[in-house]
Amino acid sequence: MKSIAYQTYFDKVYGCFLGKCVGGTAGGPAEGRKELLDYPLDESILHTALPNDDLDLQILWLEVMEEKGIYFTSEDLADSFYRNVPYGPGEYAYFMKNYARGILPPVSGAFNNRFYCNGMGCPIRSEIWACICPGEPKKTMQYVSMDGHMDHLSDSVWAEYFLAYAEAAAFFYDDTAAIPVLIEEALAQIPAESRIAAALSMTLRLWKAGKDWKFIRSAIIRHFGHPDCTNLYQNMSFTLLALLFGHGDMRETIRLGCAMGYDTDCICATAASLVGIIRGADMLLHKDGFTDTGIKAAVKLRRPDCSIAELAKDVAVVGMTLCDSIPGDVVITEKPDYTPIPTTKPLPAALTFQVDYAGDPVLPLEKKKTVLLTLSANQDISGTISVTAPDGIVGTVSEDTVTIAGGTQKTVSMSFVIAPTCTTLNQENRIAVCFTAEDGTKIPYSFGLNGADIWYCYGPFFHNNFDLTDVSPYIPYGSHMQLPQNLPWEDPVRDYHLNRFADIDIPYLEETTFFSVSNGTLPCDPADARTMPEAVSITEDYFEAGDLYSSTGPAVSYLFRYIDSPEDRPVDVTVGCEGPFKLWINGTFIGENRTVGCWTLENKHFYSIPFHKGRNTILFKLCNPSGKAAFSIIYRIPGKSWIQYTDFASEIIKTEE
Repeated sequence: MKSIAYQTYFDKVYGCFLGKCVGGTAGGPAEGRKELLDYPLDESILHTALPNDDLDLQILWLEVMEEKGIYFTSEDLADSFYRNVPYGPGEYAYFMKNYARGILPPVSGAFNNRFYCNGMGCPIRSEIWACICPGEPKKTMQYVSMDGHMDHLSDSVWAEYFLAYAEAAAFFYDDTAAIPVLIEEALAQIPAESRIAAALSMTLRLWKAGKDWKFIRSAIIRHFGHPDCTNLYQNMSFTLLALLFGHGDMRETIRLGCAMGYDTDCICATAASLVGIIRGADMLLHKDGFTDTGIKAAVKLRRPDCSIAELAKDVAVVGMTLCDSIPGDVVITEKPDYTPIPTTKPLPAALTFQVDYAGDPVLPLEKKKTVLLTLSANQDISGTISVTAPDGIVGTVSEDTVTIAGGTQKTVSMSFVIAPTCTTLNQENRIAVCFTAEDGTKIPYSFGLNGADIWYCYGPFFHNNFDLTDVSPYIPYGSHMQLPQNLPWEDPVRDYHLNRFADIDIPYLEETTFFSVSNGTLPCDPADARTMPEAVSITEDYFEAGDLYSSTGPAVSYLFRYIDSPEDRPVDVTVGCEGPFKLWINGTFIGENRTVGCWTLENKHFYSIPFHKGRNTILFKLCNPSGKAAFSIIYRIPGKSWIQYTDFASEIIKTEE
């Protein structure tokens, strides 16, 4: 059993959040820059305060614990995030989009989040868990898991645990020379085969080998670099560099964190937090000359902007409550009188539910979607299960009468299909489950099932480098090829034999035809199968053009759909693209891309596009120059950062065979 006096505990919590605030503010102006920024530290910036999501969300988690008590749940965190966070960049936006459609943690962090799933958004939320588990780093894992899986996947969650573990252990260290020891201890807690462990291990190994920090930075970029400035592999490794080469000096640690570039506010704030725990606020304020700048938050909070000291006192109350209510290996001594947060443990429900989507939580067109529902009983219970789906969706359950012994589980299978008469598939579909016990007690449960985006695909269209249509097949055709002079004849000839070409500017179809359709029947040419529209269910925002058809190689394809909107509204449309595209909405040309580059979710932005109440037509012409180009299209709420509309619906259109 270890003990820590309250004044020491509070001093270290205060030092942690003082470092978080000062470091986050210092790194904020350079966030997103990828250059090496080896500049002297600007002293003045250390005495100001800027809002930062690195701190905002941790204060939100504090308020959840103050309201719900020590037995809060991942859904409590998710609900508070959804209601109180007004911004939605990156992974936050995808959590909000999933949650709005009934997709709860942990699936909310995994589904449709491939670009940001391993971002820095959850590693930067580690300090709150460390501070309520001082000296008991393994306890932080339960909280990290609830937090991180809300909007991230495994490596980001492991990164958050790595930080929380090191920070919680640091409460029993007073010498910053222990930083390498803390790093090694924390590194041993995460899976050695993970990519994040590989990145951190390489960084530590090169430091031990005596390499210069600039050399190690370049090695990190070489082996773990990512074009997104917020990706965790490079930024977590940069954080280690700032800690290892900062040698416990807060200013040098922050300066180095900023020098790394990329997600500088996260790097500086996280590294400074660990230094702050070890040194404590008293040293930082009275010996090192730092300032309690106060907090400035950009989320909806109950508490007003206040001093960092007041925030630390409130965090310490949670830590003391946990220590007193759930005894562990650490005792906080010499505690002041305090009002604990709620400690009442909720009574176990007679029956609880857990959904397993058995893949993506998406209902596609013309395919059955199977979902597994596990019922966990805390007492012997018998009854019937019913499932209710929205209009147009037929839901069935494999067993409608079950008996479950107390302390055991029962898994039933549910199947969902789109009814043949269904004409519209909503993005959001809430599935209602009701267990009716023999005594008539009803136990409800619900979950979300996303409707796929239904598109109608034309293509693939392509051309050759020579048009020899008018040359008879019974004569040699070589003389009809216009070969370049002074160049190898094999280049164009073998391209003719082995390759094909796609051009975004060639109208392979009469494109205006799509906007003259009034009866809901798509245009087609019975003489050309490529003009016969094929329904495609796109389950994520991301899709690869080559998956739209079985044919391989470069091609142009057309995707057409009707989107139903519940109201007239402006829409910010964002297109991700690895190849050229052209986009029309409601017959109006919206914009294009003519280059080939790296797909991101934000390659092209188009603002305040008018959508009508009811039907809206979308024509998306894609050029797949390599045969593997990826695309995405997203519909955002103007003025709401990256928060997306979730109430559109796809019309299911008649096609001619």
